[in-house]
Amino acid sequence: MNKKNIILTVWLALPITIVSLLMVWIFVTLDKDRLMKDSPPIGAGAGDTGDANALGQWLAGRDPNEVSHANQARREGSLIDPREWPGGVELAIPISAFGEVPDRIYLTMIFDEQGKFGTVTMLPNNDGNATATLEHAMLKKGSRFVISSSLPVGKHDQRGDQRRSWFEDEDGRKLVIFELPMRVPPSGLQTSDPLVVELRMDTIYMESP
Repeated sequence: MNKKNIILTVWLALPITIVSLLMVWIFVTLDKDRLMKDSPPIGAGAGDTGDANALGQWLAGRDPNEVSHANQARREGSLIDPREWPGGVELAIPISAFGEVPDRIYLTMIFDEQGKFGTVTMLPNNDGNATATLEHAMLKKGSRFVISSSLPVGKHDQRGDQRRSWFEDEDGRKLVIFELPMRVPPSGLQTSDPLVVELRMDTIYMESP
């Protein structure tokens, strides 16, 4: 092989050699134990899938940060406010809490910020409970609830500078105004499915029937 052929071979091989040396240098100097260690988890699946699902959650109309928070609570077995669960909630109350089986059961949501409320019907199931599923968008911050066997009536009382507000059913019984208790999400529950919140029997009336 003459001198020109040697020079030509070296020239053609130079780019491949440079790239190979660069890859070896990166591999040798890379601290694999610190890889992404200081990067904060962001979005859906952060810490599990490296935020691979964030775009899909956003396209589905869900907040990736809320999904990430819900995934973390489910993974760690920690408490979460049911109103922050992306899949909404399913409220369940024992029908026996009303004494006699009522014809209808109403769940009323009170929105503090707007000073308004809305009512949905709870449906009985085979477990002896009445249930209602509320979408995540319906669960406004600061919302409170009452449950009754008739449409609730708002009452007010003004004593000097003090104003009291409460709800009664058609029989004049005072209803408990409650907030959703914190819950630990089941490990197998998907964030797109509702979180079941079972309410106590004394959640309905100020005094037991």
